Amino acid sequence: MNATSPLPLGLPPLPPELAALAGAPVGEGNPDEIVRQAFRIGQMRLLAPFDKASELVEMPNVYPLPRMPANLLGLVNLHGRIVPLFDLATLFETQHLPREKRMVLVIGHGSDAAGIVIDGLPRRMAFLPESQIVPPALPAAAASAVLATFVAGKDAWYEFDFAQLLDQLVS
Repeated sequence: MNATSPLPLGLPPLPPELAALAGAPVGEGNPDEIVRQAFRIGQMRLLAPFDKASELVEMPNVYPLPRMPANLLGLVNLHGRIVPLFDLATLFETQHLPREKRMVLVIGHGSDAAGIVIDGLPRRMAFLPESQIVPPALPAAAASAVLATFVAGKDAWYEFDFAQLLDQLVS
């Protein structure tokens, strides 16, 4: 090998989804910004506070449970912890995006944790308070759990009380 030819050092550039997560830490920039973790389930754009979403994993083995609602796919084992896994696509009256890899976003911590199937990787988004809007019409089962709705460009992003949303699925 020629000692004078430079070798490329470092890692390749991050994909855009990961680069967004590596953006400015929370607390830098505009102090009025509302910073959330943004993700999609089909055509539905969702938000979760960073302290509510505890883990992102590739789709694990799912162990179905008999006589459970269709939205409850079953149980998954995450590092020795048994967590219920929900698919909210039907609740939001959408279908998963066929070209996106399905992932599991764990909402909550400890015994209150539950997984939801999402399309692709989440990203960091920041909204100004004036971007909050009155939510457009949503399916009735989802509408009661909306905490806030923000607009970015032409898209509405919904923040839900995920505990309330998941509780009503198994009730």
